[in-house]
Amino acid sequence: MMFFLRAAFWLAIVSVFVPRDFAGEGFDLQFNTASTQIDAGEALGSWCIDREALCEAGAEAVQLGDFLAGFAANRIEAAIDERNTANS
Repeated sequence: MMFFLRAAFWLAIVSVFVPRDFAGEGFDLQFNTASTQIDAGEALGSWCIDREALCEAGAEAVQLGDFLAGFAANRIEAAIDERNTANS
């Protein structure tokens, strides 16, 4: 906790000495999540049409990663439960 208090203190001190225009002029970004996802999906779809084998390998890799992450989570949960029962 003391670390966070010290960090906040020093950030406050440094921010006093930073010039007002340090980051340059502000600008607004238009960000529409739905249209961004649709655009990304269309680009990926057209890319995967040309490289079908690579996309299939990527999908299999994602499935394997999901399986391994679930397996690791189950093992960690079992280890935590064993430790909690041993300490009780």
